[in-house]
Amino acid sequence: MDQKESDSVVLYGGEPTLRNDLPDIVNAARGEGYRRIKLLTNGRAFSNTHYLQQVMNAGCSLFEITLWGSNPNLHEYLSSAAGSFRETINGIENVSGVPHDKFVCLRIPICKENLSDLENIVIMALNLGTNRIILSMQDPALSFQAVLPHIINSINISIFNRVWILTEGLPFCLMQGLEQHISEIFSGWETLYERMYQHHKQCTECVYKELCPGTEVRYVKQFGDREFSPVRAGKCFQDIKVLYD
Repeated sequence: MDQKESDSVVLYGGEPTLRNDLPDIVNAARGEGYRRIKLLTNGRAFSNTHYLQQVMNAGCSLFEITLWGSNPNLHEYLSSAAGSFRETINGIENVSGVPHDKFVCLRIPICKENLSDLENIVIMALNLGTNRIILSMQDPALSFQAVLPHIINSINISIFNRVWILTEGLPFCLMQGLEQHISEIFSGWETLYERMYQHHKQCTECVYKELCPGTEVRYVKQFGDREFSPVRAGKCFQDIKVLYD
């Protein structure tokens, strides 16, 4: 359980729906005055509509569900759980379809195994009725150069379908023109998923140097900093700076 704001709480790690007392925990959080209760989950347990109803009746209305692939073979290989794809998809469909006020976010962890499938996963997420998509860099052996074309395609697909899409783990300098899609602007750079950042020599001339912690340490060790160019001016900079101020 992680308190993010005075009236918000996040339930996560490893898989909270494995707890038999999850509805009781949600209900207790509600009783403590938490208005926004968010659940990070693989969504499999919500293939059982009775269980989903229990969790929602207890007071949970925000769901962040992880989707690894657009097909069973890929999703189940990366999630290491046979049969998990259909359960996750059914769970997402059930959450999206219940007549409750709710918000459904699909988290897509990006790795070398699912990179070529990224646009397909986004399209599937859109068809499932998601309210938001998060594209999260998870593989330190995967270069930004390889990822960015798929990120840009995915953002454009989502924008065309009027669903908000965010990235996680990408610095400002690589997202020029798309800075408003960096999730850390809204959630902060210290997220539930531990990352260690460092500035590099290109950062000293960047307009975002006071707002951006740089690039993940493990990434710079693997690939260096040659692909980064400082942002000299950005049309989004002033708007983003206001959010920080």
